[in-house]
Amino acid sequence: MLIKECIFSKQIRLKTEMFLVLSSLLFLFSHSALSGPARILWEKEIPSEFDSRIWGVDITDDGGAICVGEIGTQDDEITSLYLVRINPDGSVLWERTTGWGLATSGQDVIQVSGGFAVCGSIFSGTVSNGFVAKFDNFGNVIWCREINNINDDVLFDITETSDGGFVAAGYTESTGAGGKDFWLIRMDSGGYLEWSRTFGTSMSEAAYSVAALQDGGFALGGGSSGNFYIVITDSTGIGLNAFSFDNGGHETAKCLIESAEGGYFLAGITMQPGNYQSDILLVRLAASGDAIWSITIDGDDNDSAWDAVEPGTGGFAVLANTMSSGRESYDAVIYRLDHQGNIIWELNAGNSFWNTGSGLAISPQGHFLFGGRTWTEEAGCFVPWIVYTIPEDLLNW
Repeated sequence: MLIKECIFSKQIRLKTEMFLVLSSLLFLFSHSALSGPARILWEKEIPSEFDSRIWGVDITDDGGAICVGEIGTQDDEITSLYLVRINPDGSVLWERTTGWGLATSGQDVIQVSGGFAVCGSIFSGTVSNGFVAKFDNFGNVIWCREINNINDDVLFDITETSDGGFVAAGYTESTGAGGKDFWLIRMDSGGYLEWSRTFGTSMSEAAYSVAALQDGGFALGGGSSGNFYIVITDSTGIGLNAFSFDNGGHETAKCLIESAEGGYFLAGITMQPGNYQSDILLVRLAASGDAIWSITIDGDDNDSAWDAVEPGTGGFAVLANTMSSGRESYDAVIYRLDHQGNIIWELNAGNSFWNTGSGLAISPQGHFLFGGRTWTEEAGCFVPWIVYTIPEDLLNW
């Protein structure tokens, strides 16, 4: 009787194990069959005589693109802000070049009511000041607010608040605890400054991303003391908490997202001690700041993550630049992740020369848009580069 019970128990265990294996294979098969990657619908190189690039992008209500960056001149120290609107088919609707100082650079752009909001920096010849400007739907300047300070200050990221105002984040060397500090400003819908806040230590900190949180507060992501650094504030910009994520090397977060699943997702760069090769670091944090998971994409050459979005179908998409896998120069790549950080697909873009992406956006229909720069032999310089994809074929998880 004991022998029969043992045999019966063994049969149940074997059937259970076989069922789990078959279920896993069925999941993997259905997952791969229904998870087709996005593919390039069109890409656009904007002619330029001197080194120029796109830094920030957003998808417009008509399914096209608004992109901001800088146009160079023969003098490498002088640039003008470059703003271009692209139709859904990839043709240029209009482009504008604006300069408010010796060098003006647009770092990020978002579509807002009545036009577009841009943030960046203006170099006057002695220091850089952060600015926020609003353009109408035809690219005409409605207003520009330059925040004059003592030392260098830059705004890298802008987002709209629930009341139609703006918050922008970057770094300041003019005020704060010392060196560079996280810098967060709040403006009303007319561009008038409501408040300015700094966060940091005696070391140097720089915020590259800001998110307007569902509770009305704000989250900033960047780097401090070689670690990912996150600051959480209330709706008035008063600091509530700060988190640091140490991957054992020198890390900087280039993008922060408040995840629909709760907590935060950060994408950036890591470099381990004694290794001059950069790798991609992706981190998922709980609202408490505790790490849920972290992923390092460590190729055989330099790699870095620059921006990320959270598609409505779940998971994340990361815009990165890579020299790995035998490349002689950089290519831009989109990595598509599930909510556990597993790579589902990747999309490589670029010609046989140098290509890098800086800003990423996604439409409600699932089109990915990114902008950056690409080298062309015809121009002999870097020119603004914009890539637009068809939606991924992702039916379920």
